[in-house]
Amino acid sequence: LVQIPTTLLAQVDSSIGGKVAVNHGQLKNKIGAFYQPRLVISDTDTLKTLPAKELANGLAEAIKSAVIWDKEFFTYLERNLDRIKSLDARLLEEIVFRSVKIKAEIVEKDEKDLGLRSILNYGHTIGHAIESASDFKMEHGEAIAIGMLAAGRISSQMGMLDQNELTRLKCVIEKAGLPTEIPSLDAKKLIQIMEHDKKVLEGKIRFVLLKSIGAAFITDEVSPSLIEQALVG
Repeated sequence: LVQIPTTLLAQVDSSIGGKVAVNHGQLKNKIGAFYQPRLVISDTDTLKTLPAKELANGLAEAIKSAVIWDKEFFTYLERNLDRIKSLDARLLEEIVFRSVKIKAEIVEKDEKDLGLRSILNYGHTIGHAIESASDFKMEHGEAIAIGMLAAGRISSQMGMLDQNELTRLKCVIEKAGLPTEIPSLDAKKLIQIMEHDKKVLEGKIRFVLLKSIGAAFITDEVSPSLIEQALVG
């Protein structure tokens, strides 16, 4: 298997790590396996053919990589998003390289997703529920962007992520051209979907939260009321 990703989302995220999966029913990536490609070839010239909305989808995953692992990369994105969105070739290469480097470093330590690799799911517990609730009409990056900010709010409400860093997260998501609020979806329905997420363990919803930008952790100690509060903003 040789992968040649031609979207930013695939180049910065889904082509790396060997996960293959399909949706089942209304649940995202419910059935899956691990199958590593022999080679991944990413040519950033292909990104010049993408509409702005598709570029923004990929930026969501680049932001995720930065916010969970590399605060310097997060600052780099803050400062350069306008030029990245204008398809500056050098900057596109840089964000693909740095995102891949982060994911590869994490996956090398936990290929089968038994511990550390789960931090790559930042924003995805809520994001996947939003995708499911929208009948997959919402783009992946858009749903993950909303999920990242909601997880940031939970982190802040639990006394970890400070308000200034939460504001920075919201600003960089907006600057990327991504949504920050759930479009007319019922919060209780989203929580019900989350309860069937593949990441649920012993009946508890697992979340990736932030201690600070660049420092993520995994917990199952988030109450449904706190989730609902974060979803309604």
